[in-house]
Amino acid sequence: MRVPDRPVKRMRAIELFHLRRVRDKPRALALITAHAAVSADEALAVLHAAIGGGRPRMALPGDDAARALITALAAVGFVGRFAAAQDFDAPESAQAALSTVQGGLPSAIADAVGANLLAGDWASALDHALQHLRMHRAVDDADRRRLERAAIDTGLVRGVPGRT
Repeated sequence: MRVPDRPVKRMRAIELFHLRRVRDKPRALALITAHAAVSADEALAVLHAAIGGGRPRMALPGDDAARALITALAAVGFVGRFAAAQDFDAPESAQAALSTVQGGLPSAIADAVGANLLAGDWASALDHALQHLRMHRAVDDADRRRLERAAIDTGLVRGVPGRT
């Protein structure tokens, strides 16, 4: 009898790379242990490495779980992003998301985004386009959601709940 193949869960590594001045370490510990399924000691080691200026990595079961932890940690003062990997590069990810939505932006916004991209400032380009979409598009708009995911993935979520 053949056992059906089970889908293999692809892991996504994230790294904490920047800290806000004000942070809530006890809540961050609880979030890491809950989201990453690690012990309190392992979570504490990650936070100490981040506070010490390192870029500790954690592996989570998939992109959605990684985004959920990044967003939750931003609310308590810890900023993270997807770790560089063979299938992820922050500038390429941001540029790919922007190229998908840029044609649907007003010409002045599209020109400003394009100028930022030409200058190599993909973070400003992504931020500019996302700010526009948040003001002029519904929460469930596909382009807005695409750029919001790119902002989380690339580390632009900086601790203002619901915003980058």
